[in-house]
Amino acid sequence: ATVTIQTKDGRTFSSTVFAPKGSGALGIDWADVDAKYRSLVPRAQVSDQRVEGSLQVIHEFGNVKHVSELIDLLHN
Repeated sequence: ATVTIQTKDGRTFSSTVFAPKGSGALGIDWADVDAKYRSLVPRAQVSDQRVEGSLQVIHEFGNVKHVSELIDLLHN
């Protein structure tokens, strides 16, 4: 996709992206996931302590025995 912006003084700026951030081609790194998670989950009135605990469970999800480990941290 290409985005082109023309300023009031007539200058034009364009940028093309062939694979958006987070797409299969580029993937997404944990730092980006963590930042987005930390910005959105507190809106659901989840405490900072539970946000961090749930994020730790998400990072280690392959070793989680039951999804309730995550759900319990997110449930108010």
